[in-house]
Amino acid sequence: MFLNLFLFILAETTNSYILPNTDEFTAQGDLAAQMVGGIDKFLTRELEASKNEREKLWNRDYSSFEAYEKSVKPNRERFKKNIGAVDDRLPVNALEYISDTDNPSLVAQGDNYSVYSVRWNVFKNVYGEGLLLEPKGKPLAQIVALPDADWMPETLTGLSPGLAHESQFARRLAENGCRVLIPTLIDRLDTWSGNPAIRMTNQPHREFIYRMAFELGRHIIGYEVQKVLAAVDWFSNNAEKSCPISVFGYGEGGLIALYAGAIDTRINAVVVSGYFQSRQEVWEEPIYRNVWRLLYEFGDAELASLIAPRKLIIEASDGPKVEGPPPPRSGRSGAAPGKLDSIPIDSVEAEFRRANEFYNKLGKSENLILIKPVNSLPGSDETLFELLKTFGKTNQVKPSGVLPVDQRKGFDPSQRLQRQFDQLVDFTQYLLRQSVFRRREFWSKADKSSLEKWQESCKYYREYLWDEVIGKFPPPDMPINP
Repeated sequence: MFLNLFLFILAETTNSYILPNTDEFTAQGDLAAQMVGGIDKFLTRELEASKNEREKLWNRDYSSFEAYEKSVKPNRERFKKNIGAVDDRLPVNALEYISDTDNPSLVAQGDNYSVYSVRWNVFKNVYGEGLLLEPKGKPLAQIVALPDADWMPETLTGLSPGLAHESQFARRLAENGCRVLIPTLIDRLDTWSGNPAIRMTNQPHREFIYRMAFELGRHIIGYEVQKVLAAVDWFSNNAEKSCPISVFGYGEGGLIALYAGAIDTRINAVVVSGYFQSRQEVWEEPIYRNVWRLLYEFGDAELASLIAPRKLIIEASDGPKVEGPPPPRSGRSGAAPGKLDSIPIDSVEAEFRRANEFYNKLGKSENLILIKPVNSLPGSDETLFELLKTFGKTNQVKPSGVLPVDQRKGFDPSQRLQRQFDQLVDFTQYLLRQSVFRRREFWSKADKSSLEKWQESCKYYREYLWDEVIGKFPPPDMPINP
């Protein structure tokens, strides 16, 4: 009897006390699913609104090229930080030839150019590594050619099969008198993703590095952009330093080319193939393309505005198809979902139109070019012609020449790729070990002299954590009980 009386009184008390601006909670069904659905709707709206909201973070001055460059510099610096391209690079005074008793550094001879196996400094114990195509005579231009992540440098030169001859744009640029450097990019396999003594995963190599680097303010994208910029350092320092500099990338290489061009104004011309489009659905792409607060400030058009007024050629070739990470299997799991699909031409054209507004206001609309190749492959004759025209070559592009023949004996490209993978893993682990000292430096302005001063000085760190680390949502704009 006493229990029933207690429950009656409790119910009466509860019903008689309602918080202001609230009502009884009567929602039914799967509340967790409803919450997720609401979050999804909110983020979808925010993603769509981001295209118009970004302009608030820019203060472009179109009065002169110099004024424009000065006005976008803060955005450029924020972008560098977002992709983790923040570490000081080592000087690159020369490239190193790579050779052993079975594999000479001279890999092959082509039509008026030679192919060498090379590497170059980036960070401590981290090198860029790939192929150098050196023309006979003074080069017309110096170009970093970036393959897709699942292509080897040899793919762009005809030294390995897998790409139509006319689309091997690195070799064709060398045949037309350019010096071309082709870095190795980290691929999407999972061969070394994990620790055999603990557990292995099915995370693509790019994801495996991304996951550990992201927690340290670094990124697989930033690492590979730094490898490109280290190559640009050498271009700028060698005997032909007066030659114009360009980057040309396809697929994942197109991403790296766009980002490198946005960061470094020494790059005179950028070609992006099989990548440029609206990024509003980037959340569906592989996680290793995830960049902190990217769409808050930067779509592909905004990155194009960091290249402006320099030349930017968008080649609307079809990008690589990736159905997802390597499949889970015994002893290997843990990869995030994410795929790459065909790039809709209307998405490319819409983003191109947005980018063209910036070039128009600078009076340089002729420097932004959209090319729709007749096939889905990169490196069309029209694209090569537009790029070479930038360097003063106005005659027709030479047709694809004879393929070079690899002189190496039993060369295994996986060993080169593993070196590149291991170097980035080791460098990231080195940063992790140093992080305790970095945190100590970061917190050095916190005042420990009294409780009051500690609380006051920590306001900055609280705001930093909220704004720059976990992300602050906008304040509520609806009543508690709408």
